[in-house]
Amino acid sequence: MNIVFTKDTEKYGHLKCIRDDKSATETKMPEQGVAPHDMIHFVVEKNFSIKGAFYGQLKAGADISFKLEHNELSREVADRIDVWQTESMVESLQSLLWSGGKPDYDNFIYLTEQACNSRNIPFPHIPKTQFNDMVLELLSLNERWKNLSQGQSISVSF
Repeated sequence: MNIVFTKDTEKYGHLKCIRDDKSATETKMPEQGVAPHDMIHFVVEKNFSIKGAFYGQLKAGADISFKLEHNELSREVADRIDVWQTESMVESLQSLLWSGGKPDYDNFIYLTEQACNSRNIPFPHIPKTQFNDMVLELLSLNERWKNLSQGQSISVSF
């Protein structure tokens, strides 16, 4: 699936996902001064090979709306633990990006563990080397995003 993140207004960007069958789904993304929440999702899901969260469900045919609109296949790949562990990691990374600097492993682990505990879900295994690789990709996309002008895009594959 091709994912296109486009800078738009000062308040919103745009997310478009084009599946291999050429069907697509899209939405606005709130601008937050750092990489968009949905871009952080991409980095987490890709680097941890998560199949049952946001992009896995979109790839399987779900449509983006306030609540994902599923088809039969996207319901099959959806996994509650994947969804909430991913969301916990994304929120942690987003918080660390907002605070400036490079996200560090110990703070990421602490924030992710707190988020998982509050959701009553198991804490995922997160090797430090895999975290470091993920952060490098995230920081690269974050920098590219910040340097885009209105109407410019970043495309990635999932």
